[in-house]
Amino acid sequence: MGFDMSVSVSRRSFIAAAGQAAASFSILPRRLLAGSNQTPPSETVYFAAVGLGGQGRTDIKGIGDSGKVVAIADVDPSCIEAAKQIVPDAAVFEDYRTMYDKLGKSFDAVIVATPDHWHALPTVEAMQMGKHVYTEKPIARTVWEVRQLMAAAHKYNVVTHMGNQGHSFASHQTFKSWVQKGLLGEIREVHTWTTMRLLDSKSKIPELGAQEKIPAGLNWDLWVGPGEYHDYSPYFTPNRWRAWTPYGTGNPGDWGCHLLDPIYDALSLRSPNRITAETTPDWDPVRDRLAFPNASRIRYEYDLPNGKTMTILWHDGEFCNEVPRPAELEEERDLGNRLPEKGWTAGAVVYGSKNVVKYGSHGADACRVIPETAMRQMIRDIKTEEKSKPGFWTLNLGSHFDDFITAIKIGRKSNNPFETAGYVAENAALGAIAVRLPGVSLEWDHDSASFTNSAAANALLKPEYRKGYSLKV
Repeated sequence: MGFDMSVSVSRRSFIAAAGQAAASFSILPRRLLAGSNQTPPSETVYFAAVGLGGQGRTDIKGIGDSGKVVAIADVDPSCIEAAKQIVPDAAVFEDYRTMYDKLGKSFDAVIVATPDHWHALPTVEAMQMGKHVYTEKPIARTVWEVRQLMAAAHKYNVVTHMGNQGHSFASHQTFKSWVQKGLLGEIREVHTWTTMRLLDSKSKIPELGAQEKIPAGLNWDLWVGPGEYHDYSPYFTPNRWRAWTPYGTGNPGDWGCHLLDPIYDALSLRSPNRITAETTPDWDPVRDRLAFPNASRIRYEYDLPNGKTMTILWHDGEFCNEVPRPAELEEERDLGNRLPEKGWTAGAVVYGSKNVVKYGSHGADACRVIPETAMRQMIRDIKTEEKSKPGFWTLNLGSHFDDFITAIKIGRKSNNPFETAGYVAENAALGAIAVRLPGVSLEWDHDSASFTNSAAANALLKPEYRKGYSLKV
């Protein structure tokens, strides 16, 4: 579906008016309405949702009683039908742009939970309307789009939030405090892994040319949207798009925003200086360019202000079996990195000069110093702080949506705004480039947002949108 220019002009006028109205937007806190036992309209945050697949429906459930979803949009009627079971009173749209045009004055915030290639456009356009935005991780598919979203968040001064829910876990804050209080010492090296496998997309490439019947009601042209056009295939959707380079970001994009987020937050990291990836030898970057590799290992190197270099080693697929076992881990304990017959595992080991920490997938879940004797000793060493700050080990921040909605109500930034979360998303996008150019040591310049030694890598930084689609902050 092309973009109707008459709609474009109408939307520009509407966005300009909405942007002016946003300057006076406010929500009165409950304390100003004493004596009320009900949530007053002025305190309710009204949402629109773009993208209603599994994660999108989880997100609208996550709002709970803290907000109200008044409008939903998806190109797939089956997703609309499932979402209506959660928000039966919401207005329904196929195209989010029509929803923005017709009901823009009816909502305060937007949830974007589309496939990765559709993240940037509805997110930026919502910000241009003065709407607060919660966008699923990674906030965009490519580095250029990530930088555009970071710039838009600064320009339009709305509340933004990346949807990697573990960022609001108590374990995330605990790990961050350990690092920043120096309890781990100097971070030297980090190993992460996820054994979850994407679709074996490489083996499906020959089948993409088959004439497949589009499911009833699915607007396939709009599903592809700004992305590289390919005819419909059941190997693209539902829930398989992450494995394909035109639409997803592979395992680095899917899991990097969970596993690397605690490190980025604790150390206030920006971009790596060098990136090198390995893949299994049966994947060819030219022949298999549409498919992400089934397995990869990525080496990220960060030149630190103290003149030293920190390394993060990412493993997925069969490379998980090669994660080195920490010498500090007790012999009887399982690191959890081996490929299981069923299910999946994910985690990280953080090597500090004083202590070594092992944690799980989301928000440094179950972070523990290893060996356990060192964990107990660390607890004894900081018992005075525990007495002075009760609840240090059981911090309760509420859900990720609690933070986002509170930030909207009281006019502060969320705990995971695009301005900082964007660096985690950029890492994911850089990793998705590196695995497509295995064996090449890529030199990354943060300030120019470009590789200094690879034209092929630079060609993957910015997407080529289909005719009729463009992104301008």
